[in-house]
Amino acid sequence: MKPTAIDTQDAVALEQIPESCGAVTVGCAEVAGVVDAVIRSSETLRAEHTALQGTVAALEADQEKVAEASDEARLLSERAIEKLSEGTSLIRSSLGQINDLLELVETLGQHVTSFSAAMEQVRRSAQDIDNIAETTNILALNATIEAMRAGDAGRTFAVVASEVKSLANDTRRATEEIAQTINALGAEASVVINRIEQGSEASGQAKASVARIEGTMDSVSELVEEVDKQNDMIARSTGTISTHVNAVQTVLTRYDSVTRQNEKQLAEAQAEVTGLEKVANDMFDGLVRAGLSPRDGVMVDHAMTVAKQLIDVTQSALESGALSSAALFDRDYTPMPGSDPERFTTGLTRFADSAWKPILNYSTDSVEECVATVCADENGFMPTHIDRFSQQPTGDAKHDTQFCRNGLILMDEADRVASKSEAPYRLAVFRQPGDEQQYYVVRSVYVPLRFDGRRWGDLKCAYMFGASDEEYEGS
Repeated sequence: MKPTAIDTQDAVALEQIPESCGAVTVGCAEVAGVVDAVIRSSETLRAEHTALQGTVAALEADQEKVAEASDEARLLSERAIEKLSEGTSLIRSSLGQINDLLELVETLGQHVTSFSAAMEQVRRSAQDIDNIAETTNILALNATIEAMRAGDAGRTFAVVASEVKSLANDTRRATEEIAQTINALGAEASVVINRIEQGSEASGQAKASVARIEGTMDSVSELVEEVDKQNDMIARSTGTISTHVNAVQTVLTRYDSVTRQNEKQLAEAQAEVTGLEKVANDMFDGLVRAGLSPRDGVMVDHAMTVAKQLIDVTQSALESGALSSAALFDRDYTPMPGSDPERFTTGLTRFADSAWKPILNYSTDSVEECVATVCADENGFMPTHIDRFSQQPTGDAKHDTQFCRNGLILMDEADRVASKSEAPYRLAVFRQPGDEQQYYVVRSVYVPLRFDGRRWGDLKCAYMFGASDEEYEGS
């Protein structure tokens, strides 16, 4: 390409024009990148907002369930208090009857003790009567003896003495029967008294148990009342939570509306910046075509030469049958197993590795400013790449993303514009991110690749002024 002669007194100023256009393009690309990052951030925030809305909705649903459960628990608590009150009344009535029965047992014990004392008194009286009968019997015996001594004169007295003796014997027999009866009654009374004493002791323990039961019932009643109070507090707190949840939901709804509006405005701004970027690239491309940037013109000539070499070697292969048109234009992208980022192969891959890669390597290595040369079809598929960017995967995501680029499908805005251009070449400037938030101004020459009169894709020759290819991360 021969530069157009321009009548100018300041060639340096003219050479700065494409630099300035490139700077404008980079600035637009940078703003577009920032806007895109903000949009992605906004989308992430909106996704998190949606998740938060779901969480709040779930919380509200759970709160409603808690409120329902709290109301039900309160109703059950009220029923429990009512039933417990009825049960307490019945138990207290039963305990009162038990206390009356225990007091009756104690009174019976006292009466039986008195009966035992009376039986002992009767036993002593019977003993006294027995002693009197024995004495009477002895007196009757003495009277009989004296009557016998008196002869006929004491006969009447003897009869009386005999009757007294008979009465004494009857009295002794009655006393013995009374004693036997009293002994039997005493034995029975002892058993009854022993049992009543045991009953009295048990009644004392029963009274203590009754007192403990009454205390327990009081405690249970107090506990149920406390549970009822807690349920009431839970219900009030649940109502407060519901109010706060509604307030948060309102804020989230407003936030979602504002976020969507911001995203819409950012998308519009991104479209505007992208349009400005295209305009700036068009200006840069036009200035280079006008011969106002000799350095870029040299890179255009280099890219055109490389493209011709690729076309020649490919046409020869098509004519000799070494490569079929079907393989060349194969769009059946087959994923490489386990590749990350995902890479693909087609019927062209093997030929591109053997025939295109040496040309791409020479293109990159033979010109100092050139940092990468690659071929991409109309969809952005790169069947091969230079050696530096065709390394074997290591499993490290950062390494593989940077150095395993053969087989990737990549298409940015500059690529899309170039693929639609019917000009012999197209130039573009873009911002290439580097390490630690640095970036490089990278320029690219796109040259259409046509085989048998059919557009396959483009050759892309990326170059930089003032930077080594080691600093460049790839096309």
